[in-house]
Amino acid sequence: MINSGKIPKRLIILFTLTIVAILTITTGFAISVLGEIKENKSSNDFAVMVKEDGLWAISLSTLGNEIIIDKDGLFKDPNISPKGHNVAYTKDQNLYLAEVDLIQGKKQVIKISEKVLSYTWANNNDLVYSTEKGGLNGFNLGAKKSSRYIESQDMYQGLVGDGKGTVYGDIYMHYTKNGKQFIKDKGVISYELELGKEKIIVPSRPSSEDINGIADMGLMPTVAGISKDGAYVYIWAKVHSASTNSDGVAFGVYDAKNNKFTTFNKEVIFALAYKDNLAINPLDGRLPVLNNGGARDMNINKTLGQVDVTSGSFTNILPESMIATSKEPYGLTAKGMVTMTPAFSPDGKKVIFAASKARENMQQWTNDPHNIYTVELGTKKVEKITKGNSFDFAPNYISKGRAIVFARRIGDDISLWRLQDNKEELIAKGMKYYDANYYIWYYGHYKLESILDIHISEE
Repeated sequence: MINSGKIPKRLIILFTLTIVAILTITTGFAISVLGEIKENKSSNDFAVMVKEDGLWAISLSTLGNEIIIDKDGLFKDPNISPKGHNVAYTKDQNLYLAEVDLIQGKKQVIKISEKVLSYTWANNNDLVYSTEKGGLNGFNLGAKKSSRYIESQDMYQGLVGDGKGTVYGDIYMHYTKNGKQFIKDKGVISYELELGKEKIIVPSRPSSEDINGIADMGLMPTVAGISKDGAYVYIWAKVHSASTNSDGVAFGVYDAKNNKFTTFNKEVIFALAYKDNLAINPLDGRLPVLNNGGARDMNINKTLGQVDVTSGSFTNILPESMIATSKEPYGLTAKGMVTMTPAFSPDGKKVIFAASKARENMQQWTNDPHNIYTVELGTKKVEKITKGNSFDFAPNYISKGRAIVFARRIGDDISLWRLQDNKEELIAKGMKYYDANYYIWYYGHYKLESILDIHISEE
């Protein structure tokens, strides 16, 4: 028929219908595959949390999708790798590493070291840690073995990685004098894995007393956080007094490019040295947001402001009626709304945070509603996101800004919730640290990073 150039009409119709059917099936298959890929990508937003029966990985996108990573032990401080493939954590004070794959259910567990002091991810493949024996160590995922980076009796704590191969942390040493044990802090160090190079970037300054009898409590710096591009290392300018530090510290920044450390006017920029009191701008490391205000009680004197680390200026980002701080760093007046746990939106234009009415009475404040709010940095427009009577805090944007996740305390239980399309959904409950000798609550502040870490995919 082809040779004759004559094809029956019924065959043409049959052929056409067959092609349409094939295209329909193929298109349907492609849509199905794309849908699956999209779902898998969204499932990269997940949390690792400590619960009574162990350490769990829980999807923030697909409710009910969870796996237990490890059990039968005392778990603390989960720390997810930059790309979300692995999580480091301590179990009975020993360091472990586990693969996390909520899609395939993989959870290979490796014991790294005993008696760890601190640990962080330098990049996606290298975990850096310190132990009670002193010095600095690293574990490489490719080689699956540990290496000794620095042979020393110095102790390293507060390790924070920039995700690009440089680690920052506090260094100190033990010594004996007149038969008594003492600790001497040296400052904040940087360590570059590729070069194997360590240097003190912010040295400590000892306490002293001048000729007029005025005490100078010196400087005992610690790392508060690192900008996304690694250009700025934010510093808590602590002093040599634990009690004084509990009521607030000055804030500073180390400019990594210019090797320069600056502290800001503590009469203006002054905060409690908590990890979640600092929100790092994802687009511009020069402009972090700080939950400003001294006094250790979270129920008074706390408000949000943007710090320009290049000029040292501080700008309130909330309307005047909400501002709870006074001009005194340790102001005790209860007014306006006290704030906590700020975080940036992915586009850097909004800050999401928890807030409640300022109270002079801590117990009354604890029982008051704590809700989630957002504020637009350009206009100071505030929107109330949750409206219940619970203690809501620690919000974060997930799903590329299309939803939020937050913690909620009801009685002794801390649960994790998702808010999407104005609908609240319970993700998981029962977060708690089960050690009577360790408290995650201190004067109204919850050290939530001890029992929870959240990975938000950027893919």
